[in-house]
Amino acid sequence: MSKVKRLKRKRTLQKKTNIRQMALKKELRATLGPHALLKRMTRDHQDVLQNIEFILVSEYRNDRSIDDRIVADALKAAILDDIPEDARTQSLNEGLEEVREIRSDISDDIWRDGLRTVLQSAHRHSSLIPGARGYLDFVSDYVL
Repeated sequence: MSKVKRLKRKRTLQKKTNIRQMALKKELRATLGPHALLKRMTRDHQDVLQNIEFILVSEYRNDRSIDDRIVADALKAAILDDIPEDARTQSLNEGLEEVREIRSDISDDIWRDGLRTVLQSAHRHSSLIPGARGYLDFVSDYVL
């Protein structure tokens, strides 16, 4: 093999390696994104987070059979504009929809980011197994 061919092959392999490294960095940034979302939402839109958490805690105080998994399901359904099957999840979802109508001053993107942030918090503070209430107990201390 000539020297020119070897150099071309080496450059091609380096380009492929660089492309792979750039893709890995992009994936890494995507995984760090949720933390940036949390920081941005708590800094700029704390009122939206409080509105969402107020509904969740109010329903929990009225119905103690609600657990963290039901809360997570309701948040996912609200993010995806889905209709939940469980009655308790549907009740939470309806409460979230009512607050969304009241908060027409914010964009849909900010509302969904708020829902995602609260969902991340639920994942962070709970195992989400049936009956787990780590997130609800945690957030109840901050909601009057």
